[in-house]
Amino acid sequence: MALIAVASAKGSPGVTTASLLIGALWPRRVLVAECDPSGGDVALRMPGTDGRPLDPQHGMLSLVAAGRKSLHPGLLPAHTQPIVGGLDVLSGPMVPEQAGALAQQWERLADLFARLPGTDVVADLGRIGAVTPQNVLLASASAIVLVVGTVPSEVVHLRERVRAVHEAHGGPMGAPIHVVVVAPPKRSRTVKEVREAIERSEVPVAGVHHLAHDPSGAAFFLGQVSGSPARTALVRSARPVVDELAAATAAFHVSAEEPAGDEPATGEVPA
Repeated sequence: MALIAVASAKGSPGVTTASLLIGALWPRRVLVAECDPSGGDVALRMPGTDGRPLDPQHGMLSLVAAGRKSLHPGLLPAHTQPIVGGLDVLSGPMVPEQAGALAQQWERLADLFARLPGTDVVADLGRIGAVTPQNVLLASASAIVLVVGTVPSEVVHLRERVRAVHEAHGGPMGAPIHVVVVAPPKRSRTVKEVREAIERSEVPVAGVHHLAHDPSGAAFFLGQVSGSPARTALVRSARPVVDELAAATAAFHVSAEEPAGDEPATGEVPA
């Protein structure tokens, strides 16, 4: 029952795509939770297993409403939805105004996700700052993944955010921080430069990884579900990253009695 928090420090480098990709390749039972208070789009971009749109009213907001007295794992199956490929998702609020209903619920959600029996959770936090409300999930995370592009300003913001996250939630007893650089498949030199920039900040990170900027592969996670995403540069580049994250968080995964209802699924990227 590991909690993997995925976020960015600036811009839109593809946090939701990375979260769905990690979930689809995750080797254990997993749930992707959309925890971006600025507005989620999984329900808008991804069809269900039957090819029909997801119900945007069926997700985190309905879960919190149902658990206003007691937010427990047994409630989750009634509020998650499987997307194409079989990955279970908990869709978030679609607009910031809806996220106001979660203002006092983030700590309860963090506790739920970090202790979900037999199921790991990949939480899409969107863009985080010094006081963004979803930051509370970082304190409960088993691993933190910060996604960044190659624009210099994004890298500078990422470096400072790594420092802040490490000071608040890292340290010897805190969650390891992984940096994922979205760059063209043959731009390994760029990834090396980002790695060196982070190392100069003298903030320890568990790893700096390369995730291919690959529009054809990303299209699947934007709802264009035709083709063979498993063979794309995006998915190929993600496999070693996911393998490392899964191995690093294996100790947090404890098989236990499952909550009532349908079992959360292990995701799959179509071959």
